[in-house]
Amino acid sequence: MVRVLRQTVVAAFVAALAVMALLAFSYVMPAAVAQTADPVAADPRFTLQPVNGGMLKLDTRSGALSFCSMKSGAWVCEAVPEDRAALEGEIARLNARIAELEKGRAGGVPDIMGAPVPPQMSPPAVSPPAASPPAAAPPADGEGSGTAEAQKRLDQAMDMAEHAFRRFFDMVERLRGREPAPQEQSL
Repeated sequence: MVRVLRQTVVAAFVAALAVMALLAFSYVMPAAVAQTADPVAADPRFTLQPVNGGMLKLDTRSGALSFCSMKSGAWVCEAVPEDRAALEGEIARLNARIAELEKGRAGGVPDIMGAPVPPQMSPPAVSPPAASPPAAAPPADGEGSGTAEAQKRLDQAMDMAEHAFRRFFDMVERLRGREPAPQEQSL
């Protein structure tokens, strides 16, 4: 009797080991299969999307679309027609519009983002010699180049520019760690 009991315990133990080995194997196998799987199978070529009346199939490599539906008890897929002509027409229309806008810009609004274009020099206008009195010569000492008011405004503008430049150079000197030079009083 002990012998039978011992054989039963051993058989149960072997069965338990077999079940544990099977469970361990079933746990490890999917990971091993996933590592050795074909990369093409991991990245499917076709994707399906449910739509009204069937499925829309997309070929991920070529971009072709097909509409699949059940007909006569079997799935039938038909290529979705592309409106290529309409797309080409729209591209041609937009290219023509771009060309038209570029032509219009040539005489009007400058392209501020483009390379600088040197100004076009026109030849000086040649007038026939006339018997007109000679123009008065400009004053030699520079006076009389404008009214007193214009000269005053020019002096104010120059003073403001001088003040701005002095402040700028003082800031540069402070940034360099030097003390700014003492400023002279303008007249």
